[in-house]
Amino acid sequence: MEKTTKILVPIDFSNCSKNALIYTIQIANEISANIQVLNVSSIDTSKVDNSVSSSVAIDEQISLARRRLSKYVQKVTENIHSTLAEMPSIQTSIKIGRIEDTIRDVAVKIEASYIIMGTQGENSTLDKYLGSVASNVLNNAPCPVMVIPENTEFEKKVVMVYATNFLDADPYEIWKAIKLFKPLQPQIKCVHFNEKQVFVEDKIKELETYFAETAPELEAQIYSLPVKDKVKDLNDFIEEHNINMLVMYKPKRSFFESIFHKSYTQKMAKHTNIPLLVFKEIK
Repeated sequence: MEKTTKILVPIDFSNCSKNALIYTIQIANEISANIQVLNVSSIDTSKVDNSVSSSVAIDEQISLARRRLSKYVQKVTENIHSTLAEMPSIQTSIKIGRIEDTIRDVAVKIEASYIIMGTQGENSTLDKYLGSVASNVLNNAPCPVMVIPENTEFEKKVVMVYATNFLDADPYEIWKAIKLFKPLQPQIKCVHFNEKQVFVEDKIKELETYFAETAPELEAQIYSLPVKDKVKDLNDFIEEHNINMLVMYKPKRSFFESIFHKSYTQKMAKHTNIPLLVFKEIK
């Protein structure tokens, strides 16, 4: 029996996290997933005189945060309930700790299938905080992460692009993306930006064969294009082809590789105006 998909949604009560929650509820309704909404609080006990008072202060703050979260989720669900065939199961939790670490720990504990979180784009003041959190979650999460830009609206017609470097892992990662959105009958386009202008026809043929054998109904399209600026060129491709979901694969890098490698995935997490779904190599 296949496990139920579990989606973890970290929220901070901002508009962008509210939008991410709405987006998640709409996806969960389509793919029959359960949702865990998480708020991570930081407690300042520096002004508390003793351990007893500290414990009471923490309990009070947790209680307040729990009530606030419950009302927050209730308000969100009331606003979109009439648009759904069925409201997915939603649970809430309040945790104390460092945000990125706590998100990872909760994802491990509940065996989350995906983490979905909001971001505002690197030009806003708030993103200097949220962008850092999103980047760290992308690096450390034990499962795929979807980043939802603020004001993104859920679309039932999913047209996704997978940015490929023709890695051995690509067919499997593409299959996972298709599987997630299968109830929505997604369209998929694979794009490779050919920086070195090398011969890649054999790689394209391999992907075409993969799609023909595993999902012929998708009519997947594969592109190999010249590139000047990866981020700009990919965003241009997204706009030209009416893409509404970007899928990327993030290989695991060693400590020294991570120092010298500029993360294309993290750049796109800050620059893209559509949802970004990142599958990671987890060892």
